[in-house]
Amino acid sequence: MLKSLPKILIVLLAFIAIFTIKWFTPFHSDDYRYYLLGLSPAAHFHHYMSWSGRFVADYISSLILSTQSQFIYSVAAGLSTIAFCYFIVKTPSGTLRWSKHDFILFPLVFFTYWISNPNLGQTTFWTVGAANYLWTNLFVAAWLFHIYNITAKNIKKTNPLIVLLSFMAGCSTESVSPFVSLLSILAIIFKIWREKSVSLNMIIYSISTILGSCILILSPGNFVRASSEGAWYARPIFERISFHITERVHTHLALILICYTILFLLVMLVIFNKQIRVKIDRGNLVYARLVICVGLGTSLIMFASPTYPPRVMNGTFMFFLFAISFLAHGLLTSGVRTGVIGTVVVTILCGITFTKSYNLMYHTYEKIDGQERVRQRVINHEIATGKQIFDIPNYYFVKLQNSGAQFDSYHAPAVYGDYYGVQAINKKNVGFDFSVIATGKQKKLTNNATAYSNTKGDLVIISQEPLTSQISVTVSGVLKNIHLEKLKQAEINDEFWYYASIDKGHVSEISL
Repeated sequence: MLKSLPKILIVLLAFIAIFTIKWFTPFHSDDYRYYLLGLSPAAHFHHYMSWSGRFVADYISSLILSTQSQFIYSVAAGLSTIAFCYFIVKTPSGTLRWSKHDFILFPLVFFTYWISNPNLGQTTFWTVGAANYLWTNLFVAAWLFHIYNITAKNIKKTNPLIVLLSFMAGCSTESVSPFVSLLSILAIIFKIWREKSVSLNMIIYSISTILGSCILILSPGNFVRASSEGAWYARPIFERISFHITERVHTHLALILICYTILFLLVMLVIFNKQIRVKIDRGNLVYARLVICVGLGTSLIMFASPTYPPRVMNGTFMFFLFAISFLAHGLLTSGVRTGVIGTVVVTILCGITFTKSYNLMYHTYEKIDGQERVRQRVINHEIATGKQIFDIPNYYFVKLQNSGAQFDSYHAPAVYGDYYGVQAINKKNVGFDFSVIATGKQKKLTNNATAYSNTKGDLVIISQEPLTSQISVTVSGVLKNIHLEKLKQAEINDEFWYYASIDKGHVSEISL
């Protein structure tokens, strides 16, 4: 048990890191829509026929959301992320058993997943986004692990679970699915080239994968959605390809720049050390090149889509993570001290970057959690007064590593209203962090105005009437006057919200 403790701690810490941020992440965006969709097969069939071919992802979304448990949402996010990284880490070795090299390789892949993710907030901490871009890629990663293992070890027995997994991998996303099918065919070609024959199980897995791809891509719902993008599809195909390559590909590939940097550093270790070049397993280098090519392909193929949101890059990112795993595994198992030390140094650098990024995200999402409590107060108050249409303040994100760390900002007023039993709930930008209303100290200023403050330098005043005089604030014994023009302002449902950034410290007095 003591020998297992270090690896348990590594995996547990990674799980807790994901769990904690997800715990602070509110129900938002399409979470409402897919909760309302429910688990009815008829409802999902209609959704498949009229909107999306991603019925696997859509069912996962609805299933998780149906629990209405923040604990389950957080556990699901943590487990799916850990499992995704673990399959990537273990594919080069062909076994799920933990080895000594995984003490470096797992942190490296996990840190890279965090710091180089093209859209971490939407692919990991948004339940619907995770179902579409994390869970589906988890199935692909698990499938790649098994297909690699089956091919390398010449396993001929047909496993029904892998048949199902092949189908689910085929039903992943539009950018990844075609390449999953292609890889299944390449595995067959490789076996025929190498052994002049191919086992039946490989053919069955490939057929199941292709069937899943067809069900995803040829969904009637996809064509219904495409009909609304007539202007894009009316353009000649070569014009669409040209626009995609010149305007979209390079900007999206740039989203995972840190991943390229890590790959570059690992490649340099191979190129500039003769002993590593001699001793490294050539198979690791070949497979690293293959998955990089596949990753680029998943980006290039998006010329077929009129939209290309950053979160779609998570599929491309997955294949680059596989490349890092193959290269790092090759370096760690080469037995060359320079290769091992170099990989350790890269992992440490990634860990330092992760620590800084995580601290920013924890701080921000903790504030978002406070903002959500304020939003719920507003909703409950407006419903209690009988209003059917009203506003709630939009989330305000403070400093993050990059904008990709934010969750999805989409807001459908009618869907939000349907969830809460009213006609519509609109969002309104306020331009400041209002979490202090939920977490700070409350002080009644007048019959119509209330102030909320904390020791971190945040002051919010909510008034039934517009303020007409300056605000006096005493912080740590120092009195300061704040003029109205210095305040950030917003109007929410006939109330006037004001925000001021004040000195940090104990607030002993506030007056108008």
